[in-house]
Amino acid sequence: MPINTLARRIPVLLAVAAPFLVCWLFIDAYVLPAHLEPYVLRLNGTWKLQEGDGVGWADPAYDDSGWGEIRFPGGYSAQGYRASRAWARKRFELPASLHGEPLLLTLGGMRSSRVTLFVNGHEVGRTDESIRGLKGEVDGLEAWKVDSRELHPGSNVIALQFEWTLPGSDGVVDARMLLGTRERLLPYYLRASDIRQFFQNGALALFAFMLVLLGMFMRRETDSSRRALQRSTFFVIAAAALYLGIRIGLLPLKQSSPLTFTMISITVVGIVWSMLEFAQHYCLGHLTRGGKVHRAICGVFAGAFLGVQALGPLAGLTMLYRLLALYIFVIVLYVTVLTAATLHRRERASDRVFAAVILCMLAAGVVDLLTDLYVLQAPRLFALAMINLGLCAGMLLIADFIQLSYVNETLSAHLTRTNAELAVALNRAEDAARLKSALLKERLASVSTLATGVAHEINNPMAYVTANLAFLARQLPELARSAEGDGAVNDTLAELGQVAEESLEGARRVNHVVKELRLFARGGGGDERLEAVDVRAVARRSLNLALHELEQRARIIQELEEVPRVLGSESQLGQVCLNLLINAGQAMTKEDKARNELILRTRRREDGWVALEVADTGCGIPPEDQRRLFDPFFTTKPAGEGMGMGLSICHGIVKRLGGEIQVESAVGKGSVFRVVLPPHTA
Repeated sequence: MPINTLARRIPVLLAVAAPFLVCWLFIDAYVLPAHLEPYVLRLNGTWKLQEGDGVGWADPAYDDSGWGEIRFPGGYSAQGYRASRAWARKRFELPASLHGEPLLLTLGGMRSSRVTLFVNGHEVGRTDESIRGLKGEVDGLEAWKVDSRELHPGSNVIALQFEWTLPGSDGVVDARMLLGTRERLLPYYLRASDIRQFFQNGALALFAFMLVLLGMFMRRETDSSRRALQRSTFFVIAAAALYLGIRIGLLPLKQSSPLTFTMISITVVGIVWSMLEFAQHYCLGHLTRGGKVHRAICGVFAGAFLGVQALGPLAGLTMLYRLLALYIFVIVLYVTVLTAATLHRRERASDRVFAAVILCMLAAGVVDLLTDLYVLQAPRLFALAMINLGLCAGMLLIADFIQLSYVNETLSAHLTRTNAELAVALNRAEDAARLKSALLKERLASVSTLATGVAHEINNPMAYVTANLAFLARQLPELARSAEGDGAVNDTLAELGQVAEESLEGARRVNHVVKELRLFARGGGGDERLEAVDVRAVARRSLNLALHELEQRARIIQELEEVPRVLGSESQLGQVCLNLLINAGQAMTKEDKARNELILRTRRREDGWVALEVADTGCGIPPEDQRRLFDPFFTTKPAGEGMGMGLSICHGIVKRLGGEIQVESAVGKGSVFRVVLPPHTA
């Protein structure tokens, strides 16, 4: 296995094993080491018990043969006893290994009771006092010093005075009822207490830390599904922290009291409620209908606990808790199945950790159930498993956030690099566009110069051609009149006169085209003087230049209303109009000439501006292309039929003249290009 793969798997394996390792550590601290057995006397087993208050409990020689019997560990009510007060006595012989040694008496946690301990009539300690000798924390192993002078070499008596606070949920559930030498037993007691204290204090510190982090994460998160997961995680951690605070006496609640039991029960309800919501948000990404029903059930349980505390008999608290314990077991089974299905579906490392925590909680619940039935004597692990759940939920979410942060940083770095590359590419594209634009302007200037030269060269010979044709047109009719006597000559001269007239008209048309070509060519330089321009005249000249091509594709309709003059350049406006006309013609095919129409329109808008419109019934322009029509080098024409600079140049010309170009188009219906210019004010 590669080293990097092993390095990634070791933390996951440790995280999966952590809940079980913690439980094993508590079990190991619970079991009395074998080397201490010769120095320890076990006091569990059969005891004598008398309900109510007695008077002969302090006398070791007191006859207790009339008392009943009870087994410790074991349930008080479960063995048929109902009184709220009772005395338990046990006679024991002090082993020789304990004679003359300072002794230590340990007692595991008592359920729903306050206990006073006596040895040979001398009070040793109380479980409901805040500090007594080496007394440990609530619900854990407790210890008291015992003066060896109070013990006899022969028979001795240990007595316990019980005051039961919650009938039906009472008894001794811990087998660590030990009397041993202080030197040997004290390290065992301290180890067990320190381990519990360490994990309790450490868990509280982690809970506080994760609650602060979750609060920060919830403020930064915008995704609703992740905010729901964060809220459920927040409540899991908060409920587990409150549960732990109550169990270790952090809150000012009286030990073994109904109020404490109610608070613990409500806190457990909160853990179960938030546990299911967290599991569904984590595994499924949403809360199901069953999860909403689960909310209502938990609310009913919480209200019932409060109601029984305020109004009902205290025995009802125990019955409610037993029902809740069954419901908890069902929920844990459901969450286990849900987690297993999620693990099978996506197999993430965090899913294995969560599955391990849920499996640990299920095993701890089974162990606690068997302990409640007095089949086993084991430490209370379900509370520890709940703490594991709270820590796991917070750590999973924090790890997920850290991973997302790492991914975001990676994506941000990649995006930064990409943006830099795009900026470089954009600069190159802009440089290329400027170069092509400069080349195009140079070509246009060259074409303009060429057109001007050609027009000049044509104009010179056409001048005398036109003059000669005009002379012939005047002379031929006179010759025809002078030859009236000869009919054949007369007819020939008349026919020649008609030909001269037609030739003269053709020459005049050539002159007109040359004139318009020279006007159009002057736009290539872009530095000509602006003047008042007749838009209708410009539209007619542009149409005449493109008429031969357009008549082959569509029927031409002219709607040239009289409009105000605009401030501009005849050549530049002619270039714009001619480009729009050619584009409109190319949008229509020769095959559909019968239905194709091209409309050239000038009109005055209501705001006084002048509108020049070129409309066609061609193929139309898709919406995604309309946004890019005026971008340099963008074209929808096939390769080789256009550079994509025509509309861009037109847009620049119109903008310089203070106007704008508008486009209306629908695919399959045609397009309308509208040039809007402000009127010229003298």
